[in-house]
Amino acid sequence: MLIATIQNLENLAAFKKSGGDGVLVALEPFSIRNESVIEKEQLIEWKDQCRALDLRLFVNMMRMIHEEDLDALAHFLRYLKEIDIDGIYYADEGVYELAREIGIEDRLIYQPETLVTSWADVQFYKQLGIQSICLAHELSLEEIEEIAQKEQDIEILIDGYFSILYSRRHLIKNYMHHLEKKTDQKRFDLIENTREERLPVLEEESGTFVFSARPIQSYNQIQDLQKAGVHRFRIDSIFSTDAETIEKVQIYKKLLDGERIEANLESQIGSDRWYHEQTVRKKGDKACKK
Repeated sequence: MLIATIQNLENLAAFKKSGGDGVLVALEPFSIRNESVIEKEQLIEWKDQCRALDLRLFVNMMRMIHEEDLDALAHFLRYLKEIDIDGIYYADEGVYELAREIGIEDRLIYQPETLVTSWADVQFYKQLGIQSICLAHELSLEEIEEIAQKEQDIEILIDGYFSILYSRRHLIKNYMHHLEKKTDQKRFDLIENTREERLPVLEEESGTFVFSARPIQSYNQIQDLQKAGVHRFRIDSIFSTDAETIEKVQIYKKLLDGERIEANLESQIGSDRWYHEQTVRKKGDKACKK
């Protein structure tokens, strides 16, 4: 299954034609890390269009939940049950608890970013009755393959920028306030003194997110992941257009089907270096293989 974030409803047909299987959308107020969000009232239209195209529809509900959010969260989860949503990405255990009470825990996909790093982690969450579990983005190819051989109800981020730092504080806004300046921007670039790469930064109501300098890319690994038993693959399209996302989906679909690729994969923006690095390095370890 190939899942990707799509921003515009009119691009669903092209996404389906490219080989996509599932669409991930963002809504206020429970989604995070998105350049584009849709209104709750639009969700049923997205659902109808996805049904017509035989696509599955998933919702980003990964925001940290607070006590004052619980009533609104329960109401929203009931609405998602009513329209028969296919899946809900979450990171806060409060979402699971309310979904369980409502009877839709089987729609949940656990995506905690960095926490799931072993088959035992996957098994723990699998026993909760949820749909799938997303592995940590920083795992090496060898580590993913080892987990997949024991637990196959997993999902992998195969393409896109991933968050490497999150703060609930509005760091940019506070910094600009300190400089006595104002800005309505949400998208920035961070350049550190110790590196030349630009780190994309997104600041929204839920806080500040710093992303990897380059998106992860898995053209050379997708077939190995498939052979290891992974069946769910996700593309995060933040900072990308729908056209770019659809092109990527088409390439990955052809690779999964064993077809010949005519596109120049070397020209694609991205890096697969995370697949060849140790997840944890200790002081004194030799430099990681690039």
